[in-house]
Formats: sequence, C-alpha cells, structure tokens
Amino acid sequence: MENSNKIVPPHLNAEVYRSDTTGTSTMSYFDHISINEENRVLIGCSELTGRYWNGGAIIHTSVSEGKNPQNIPKKNIHLSSGTADGCFLGKLDKLLLCQDNGSVSIWSSSCDEVWKMWSEDVSVAEHDDAVLAVDCLTPETEYVTAGADGNIKVWDVNEMICTHNYIAAHSMSICGVAVLPNSKSFVTGSLDEYISLWDEVVDKPIVDLVKNDCGVRCVQWINENKLIFGDESGVLSLVDARNPKSIIRLKEFPAAVHRIAINRNSDKVAVCCDNKIVSVCAINADDSAEVIYYDRHTHGNIVRGLAWDGREDLVLHTVGWDGEMKSHDIVTN
Repeated sequence: MENSNKIVPPHLNAEVYRSDTTGTSTMSYFDHISINEENRVLIGCSELTGRYWNGGAIIHTSVSEGKNPQNIPKKNIHLSSGTADGCFLGKLDKLLLCQDNGSVSIWSSSCDEVWKMWSEDVSVAEHDDAVLAVDCLTPETEYVTAGADGNIKVWDVNEMICTHNYIAAHSMSICGVAVLPNSKSFVTGSLDEYISLWDEVVDKPIVDLVKNDCGVRCVQWINENKLIFGDESGVLSLVDARNPKSIIRLKEFPAAVHRIAINRNSDKVAVCCDNKIVSVCAINADDSAEVIYYDRHTHGNIVRGLAWDGREDLVLHTVGWDGEMKSHDIVTN
C-alpha cells in the first residue's frame, strides 16, 4: 500500500467540512402524534444525521389527509432540534411543542387559507435538558411540562411565563406527566423509578405513589382514582391512588413500554414499545387486562406515537420512525 504524501492543513480541513453539502438529506422520524376534537393532526418529528440534529412538525387538517399515501409528508414547522411531545392548544390553530434543546414554543397559523403558514409566537428555554412530556391543566391557559433535567414547570401559555417551577423534582429524566381529570393535580413518572403526585399549591410532591423496580417510561390516568404506567422492563401496571401499595401487573411486553394512550370513551388502552408492535388492551372491571388487538407488520420501524381518533371511538392512529402515519380499526367481539 502506498503512503499518501498529501498533507491537508487543519484549518483547510475544517473549511471543507463547513462547506460540504453532500449527504445532508435527512429523514423525518415521527416521534409523537396528537389529535384534537376537530380531528386535526399534529405530528412531531426528529431528523438525525451525523452532522445535523433537527426536527419539525407536520399539521394535517384531517385524519384522511394524513393517511393519504400520495400525500408526501412536508414539514409545516422547522425546528433546530427534535421534539419529543406536543399538543394543540384548544380548538384554535395554535399548538405547543416541546423541544430537545430545552425550550417550549408556541406556534400559530395565519388566516391565509391558501398558504396556511405557521409562525412561532414565542419560545422560552427554561428547561436545562430536553423537554420530554406535556399535559393540559386548564385548556388554552395552563400546561405542565417535564424534562430530562428532572424538573417540572407549569406554564401560563397566554403570557408564556413559568408560574410554578419544581426544581429537581426527580433525580433522573421525567418521561411522563399526566393531569388528574378535573383537577389541578398531576403525576410524573421518572427513570428514577418513582411515580409522584403533585399539586400546584404545594412545592413538594404530595406523595410518592409508586416505587417501581425499574425506570418508569409513561403514565396515564384511567379515571380519578386509578392510573396505568409502563416501565423499562416492558411491564404494564395499574395502581389505585387510594391504595398505592397494591400494584397490579397487567401485561408483560418484549420491550420497554414507550407510550400509552387511553380511550376516554371506553376501557381500551393502546400501547407501543421499543419495537414495531402496536397493542390494545381492554381493562376489565376486576382490574385485569386482555389484549384485544395486536399488530406487528403495519409499521416498518419502531412505533413512537399513539392517538385515538377524535370522532371514531375504535380507530387508533400511530406514527413511527418509518416516517408514516397508520390507522388501526380495533374490532371487538
């Protein structure tokens, strides 16, 4: 083998790197999906390459528009970082995005029906790491976010100020937050293995509901007393806040449970893990669970987001790292 006698000065090498535009095309990895009451669809995505770590959001005016295979996804919003969660702010053309750079941003669309441009109203970076989860305390007014920095923040989205700041709420990343229905209380699930109950008027957790044997990845309330959570070992569990010492193991999955979605009009719970499988469980009156739907072929890559249809109770929509939105008809006997 011949030795190369060509020497490239370091400063010229850096200039070549800065000006190189080859291989910069990126693929959108869909990370979350939200559907509002008007059946508008919000899909958040990340774009990861060796040189870039960007993201964005795609907004569809209807579910059918998002499912159209001829409709090539085109980002309506471009971000300088990925986004792990987001939501619509009420029924208006306004939304909130959680970003990996620690910022929470509010976006709104113009009244121009032809271009339907989205613009950033305000962005505030108060989290010290990626913002991983968001939920609504008061529609169009108060929202709570949690991040990889272990902090929780309650936001007045009209003024875009943090009204409550829970610093070091957990010792590790907070992956899930869920507001107790019809209240100002909420729970957080963290990789530090705890699920804690919080209230706006108290600076410390009211109680640690669960001390799990591994990190908690997602948590949702089923009703005003019971909540369901998934962990890194792939176990889906249920706990009654009135008797938190009694934890019921509902189902075991072959990979870590990434996200769960509760159907508020039935006893159905959709589950996606760190794989391509989409499952739906029915929670029975005796707090047992039965898998009534199982799909492992619809998506070509890991499933990341779940959302129930806003108008059809037994239709579930999913997104994943294959960059596609899929729909599932949950047929019951």
